[in-house]
Amino acid sequence: MSLEISAVDAARPAPSAGFSVEPHTINVGAVISGIDLRQRPSAATRAALQQALRTHGVLFFRDQELDAESVLEVARIFGEPLRHNPYLPSTETTTGVEIIESGTGKRLANESWHSDVTWRPRPPKATLLYAVQLPPRGGDTVWTSSTGAYRSLHPLLAAYFDTLTATQYVDAIGYHRTAEKDEYLEELRTKHPPLDAPVIQTHPETGEKYIFVNELHTTYIKGVSRATSESLLRVLFSALENPEQHARFIWQPKSLAVWDNRLTQHRAVHDYGDQRRVLYRVTIAEHGAPSKLD
Repeated sequence: MSLEISAVDAARPAPSAGFSVEPHTINVGAVISGIDLRQRPSAATRAALQQALRTHGVLFFRDQELDAESVLEVARIFGEPLRHNPYLPSTETTTGVEIIESGTGKRLANESWHSDVTWRPRPPKATLLYAVQLPPRGGDTVWTSSTGAYRSLHPLLAAYFDTLTATQYVDAIGYHRTAEKDEYLEELRTKHPPLDAPVIQTHPETGEKYIFVNELHTTYIKGVSRATSESLLRVLFSALENPEQHARFIWQPKSLAVWDNRLTQHRAVHDYGDQRRVLYRVTIAEHGAPSKLD
C-alpha cells in the first residue's frame, strides 16, 4: 500500500460517522456520500463532517433535496450563519441565505480568484453553495488550496512573505457593476476603508500556514515599491493559480459545496454565455465574530 493511499484512509471518518469520504484530488477537496443532509445529524456525524472540512478544505455533496431553510440548517453543522452579507440579496423567505444569479448578460466579481470578504477584520470561516438552477453546460466552480500554494513556495521566499503585510479592500480591482448597483457599491467603499492584514496567516484550528492575498480584494503589499508589490503578488497569485492545487466541481442539480474560507480560495467559471445560473449561498461567521455583516 502506498503512502498516498495510507494518508487517504487515515483521513476517512470511522463508519460510525454515517458517511464516506472520497478525496477529489490529492491536494484539495472531497466528495461526501451516504448522507442525507435533511436528517438532523448526530453529534458524531457533525464532528466528523467538521474534521473532513479541516482535512480537505472543500466538501462536495450530490443529490441533496434542500430548500432555503434546509440549506441554512446544513450551514449550522459548520458554525453560526451570518445573517446578512452586503454583496447579495437574500431569499424572500430565509434571512441569511443569499442568491447568486448570473447569466442574462451579467458578469460577477466572483469570476476572479478570491476568499470571501477578506476586507473585513473577521472574514467568514466557511461558505456553502447549493445549486438551484444551472445552465445546460458549464458554470463550474474551481477551488485552490491556499495552504498547498504556500507549501509550494521556496522556503526562503515563504519566510520573506511571512514578514509582509498587504492591504485588502472591498473593490480592489475596481469591478464595475450594473448601474443600479453603483450607489450601493460606493456605500460599501465608504463604509469599509482599506484594511491591512498579514500576507501569510495561520489557520487557528489546523495550525497550517496559508496565503491571505487574492486578486479580487488585495490592492498592494505595503513597504515596497509598486513594481515590487506587483511582482510579489504575481508570485503568490501564480502559486494559487497552479492547476496542481485545484479541485474543479461540475455542478449538478441538488449539489452542495461547503469550503473553509481560509484553507481555500475559489472562482466561478463563466463559460455558459447568457444561460441562467442560480445558487443559494450561506456564509459562516468566524468563531466569536458577530453573526451579522453590516
